[in-house]
Amino acid sequence: MVIYKNEKSYPIPDLDLLTICFDSEHSSALPESILHCSAEKPSISLNKLGLQRLLEEFAWGIRKRFNIGANGRNKDVVCIFSSGQPAYPAATFGVIAAGGVASLVSPSSTSHEVARQVTSGLAKVLICSEDFVETARKALKEIEYPVTLCVLRTEPDWGLRIDGDESDAGELRGSLASERLTWERITDTQELKDSLIMLLYSSGTTGVPKGVCLSHYNFVAELIILSTPARAFLAKAVAAGAPLPPPNRALAHLPAAHIAGVMSYIIAPPFSGGTVYWMAKYTWPLFLRLAGQCRITTIYTVPSIYLRMAKDPAVKDQFRWLYRASAGAAPIDGALQVAAGKKVGSGHVSQTWGLSETTGAVTAPTPGGEQDVSGSISPVVPNVELRFVDGSDQDVPEGQPGEILVRGPIVTKGYFNNPEATKAAFRNGWFATGDIGVVREGRFYIVDRLKELIKYKGLQVAPAEIEGLLITHPHILEAAVVGIPEAEAAGDTVAHSEVPRAYVVRVPGTAISADEVKNFVKEKLAQYKQLRGGVVFVDELPKNALNKVLRRELRDLAVKEVRTERARL
Repeated sequence: MVIYKNEKSYPIPDLDLLTICFDSEHSSALPESILHCSAEKPSISLNKLGLQRLLEEFAWGIRKRFNIGANGRNKDVVCIFSSGQPAYPAATFGVIAAGGVASLVSPSSTSHEVARQVTSGLAKVLICSEDFVETARKALKEIEYPVTLCVLRTEPDWGLRIDGDESDAGELRGSLASERLTWERITDTQELKDSLIMLLYSSGTTGVPKGVCLSHYNFVAELIILSTPARAFLAKAVAAGAPLPPPNRALAHLPAAHIAGVMSYIIAPPFSGGTVYWMAKYTWPLFLRLAGQCRITTIYTVPSIYLRMAKDPAVKDQFRWLYRASAGAAPIDGALQVAAGKKVGSGHVSQTWGLSETTGAVTAPTPGGEQDVSGSISPVVPNVELRFVDGSDQDVPEGQPGEILVRGPIVTKGYFNNPEATKAAFRNGWFATGDIGVVREGRFYIVDRLKELIKYKGLQVAPAEIEGLLITHPHILEAAVVGIPEAEAAGDTVAHSEVPRAYVVRVPGTAISADEVKNFVKEKLAQYKQLRGGVVFVDELPKNALNKVLRRELRDLAVKEVRTERARL
């Protein structure tokens, strides 16, 4: 068995997530450190003491009013559906402090998708930001059991109020003198491993989104694995006379409901310090302005944003303060690394690789290591092991592609209330990522995906989800969705993303147009799941002897069709 691993390994402390972040020697954030503020109005802010006070007040209100955690930890799910704001981390930590499970909902979700996630966890409480109230109310109408909607408010009146209840009883967080509920410290190793504190919904490689179960142990392990070598390198550099790096200043532009946002914007600040400037909603012009205005020094983002950084003439010196720039969520090639690197202060863009199921980074740059611009995903992090295998789970030789398997303390125990998906994801103790990688000269590269998952600008789009919706239309008999390179659809030369394209078989004797199909999807699914690759009507879908759709044939056909269509223009 060929196993790739880091030569370093670190002990994982027996601490829960809240304790290691707010009440341990492992945390380097000072009590007065400003951790969260509004990017547009930085005066609206929370320091570490304020964040802890607010999360404990939220925890008290959630426990008192809804009994979250009253009958034991790891049972009661609370969904959080919010745009980017400084109170988001307090709500997330507050649910965990109460003993509940924070189920984070993507801010791009439609009411239908919100309802599905609430129902999936049998959540009885849905917390939403003020700008999402109407969507949340609409979602609740689709749910067949009672769910209480709470509205999360930010400064100058930090608060959590039951929607529609303007009485004192509706206020779940009162004045500064209101009661607070601190969290229960957990030090038992097995309990930490078995705990469930957060659900992040991932499509994996097929099917509708599944709830990834993450524990105290998962998060603490990821923090220790990433921070220990970085801190050791910094201490050594400073001892040798090197200046201290600038304070961490990050711009929260990725969805906080995804693992990159969770680790970067919610968990890292109280553990490592630094300030997160929250954008309510991402747009490129706003991101560009705020990056310069906030003088951000660190960024983790997707290849499509680096592509804009490299190509947009509006990019001048907005990123000159960046000393740490990293890419993830989708592969970034060496050429784009170099081009984008010219726009950042450090002169270099590194790359990481990980999943929701691995609590974030599985690979990451070695502190003080070489500045690799080959397009590799960086070395494997400490305490984690990788294998590259073929379809029979046999190790592939270096230079040949294989599915990447992962093992280590950061790997999820499985999917929420989905034993079949959990069983399918693990093979002899190894988590099967579905990503195809290759080892070349000791470096790791992502070259493909094992199955049909489409990644549009770093966001997951499951064909089965769109197909499942399409076939509910009375005029659609069958449908298959495949991803085609965005560059093909746009006539560009380099593909860093994919767009969904639907092949539809009409019910005989009925009529439906391509625009009607697109609008049907638009009404039900998030913006990034739209059929940007087009809609094609066919008499039948190509299938094998087992009656399974031959997606590879459709994908190849789609690329040819788009090229032909573009040639006619």
